[in-house]
Amino acid sequence: MNLTYDKTRVNNFTDAVFAIAMTLLVLDLAVPSYQAIQANTFTFNISKLIPNFIGYSVSFLVIAVYWVSHMNISKHIKHYNTSVLWINIMLLFMVVLMPFTTAFYCKTFYMNEPFMVYSANIIALSLFKYLMVYRIQKDDLLNNQKEKITLQWIKSRDLAASFIWLLAIVVSLKFVVVSRFIPILLLPLLKFIDIVYTRKRTRRGRKLSRKRIK
Repeated sequence: MNLTYDKTRVNNFTDAVFAIAMTLLVLDLAVPSYQAIQANTFTFNISKLIPNFIGYSVSFLVIAVYWVSHMNISKHIKHYNTSVLWINIMLLFMVVLMPFTTAFYCKTFYMNEPFMVYSANIIALSLFKYLMVYRIQKDDLLNNQKEKITLQWIKSRDLAASFIWLLAIVVSLKFVVVSRFIPILLLPLLKFIDIVYTRKRTRRGRKLSRKRIK
């Protein structure tokens, strides 16, 4: 049985989980002990925290981007059904896992296995969101069919993220240091996708305007 669920309640729960996950990230930024502060210079103590600061910043932005994307999805659907609800729960599972994989990666910054686990976490997050959008389209849960292009845009971004993080894993097998910079490629790729879909939306708007005039 595919029941329907109140959108507001599901979204409130989802927002709370995202907020908790983002808050938990900061717990790994441990303040140096009094003994460490006394024994070492300020620069040395701060430098020891650099991997943690990088991990915190990247993961905070990753979760924030996925939260904004989730908001874009939820405002265009009528309600949640059982399938989409459970995909959403699995997506939240991956969100809550982010503080753990971030801490695991940051404590062993140049080891491959923790980096792979961290990358796999983000890939899974992207794929569950892709699957969620796919299911929304398949089950006809959109408020307005004109917003199909918005969901296509979101899916394209999710596939791009999955590809880049998978590429980072592959590169890490041979070039450890280089692999850490691979995710930066996601920025121009997402910008390119945004430009493509903005043009598509503009062209579609013009076509609709012409039809109305006729």
